[in-house]
Amino acid sequence: MSYQVLARKYRPSTFSEVVGQEHILKALENSIQHNKLHQAYIFSGTRGVGKTTIARVFAKCLNCQKADMPMLEPCNECTACMEIKDGRHIEFLEVDAASRTGVDDMRELLESVQYKPANARYKIYLIDEVHMLSKSSFNALLKTLEEPPPHVMFLMATTEAEKVPKTVLSRCLQLNLKVIPETQIREHIQSLLDLENISYDDESLNLIANSAQGSIRDGLTLLDQAIAHGNGVLESDQVKALLGTIDQSHIIELMNHVVASDGDGAYLALNKITELNVEYEQVLKIIISVFHQISLHQQLQNSEVPAIEKLAENLDPQI
Repeated sequence: MSYQVLARKYRPSTFSEVVGQEHILKALENSIQHNKLHQAYIFSGTRGVGKTTIARVFAKCLNCQKADMPMLEPCNECTACMEIKDGRHIEFLEVDAASRTGVDDMRELLESVQYKPANARYKIYLIDEVHMLSKSSFNALLKTLEEPPPHVMFLMATTEAEKVPKTVLSRCLQLNLKVIPETQIREHIQSLLDLENISYDDESLNLIANSAQGSIRDGLTLLDQAIAHGNGVLESDQVKALLGTIDQSHIIELMNHVVASDGDGAYLALNKITELNVEYEQVLKIIISVFHQISLHQQLQNSEVPAIEKLAENLDPQI
């Protein structure tokens, strides 16, 4: 059996499995619970934070056949849920606007709007990367959004909401997804590694969670790479090599020489960092992190790292 990437293998199939975005899930839950469904939703946010995933789960909730009304969570067992999951439900049309930008594509898509769904409550259109549509395509879509049939629901996802015409945005309920906190990404990665029976150390988890920069998908992509790089084991040295980062001890050594006005020592320490072939963006991030730790220790006396404590004593808090 071929390997399935973690982002696909563990893609959430219910709202309860979604990492973060509690404010979005609560808004959708309230819409369903109080029967106040909008006919057009726009999910906006950076890449890999759950826009399309949440839209698909929402589509299953709307057309789930377990009850005679939309569900707060899909059952994932009925025909509708299974067909939407597999992308073969006749009343669930998913389109990548990046590859179908023309007005003819949009008109073809909207031809079936007037027809009531044959075996579902709603005819649902999921338009991914909606900001990629042409001006003519947006105009064609706008005509339908102005007077949508009651059986039609539009779900749109975009990483660049500012490129969507205001005339379209004003007719949609816009839901802005946040970047995922690093702690939640770390916890999610740890739970998946436990499920996969892969050994790891805490530093590896921290490195990957930090490098994900708020994106669950990016975090899982990095995790896949790290697992392959380490032959099924996560060790911090291998993860650092993969990510092009270094241990903060190298930065602390450099800073100690700078604080001591030791130019030769600072030069040698900087050469060591250069020889590690690390990306300078990562170096700057670690420098900022070290200064942050120093500042916190100067105020709270909370560091458990002796090297940070020493720097905190030798540096003027006003710097």
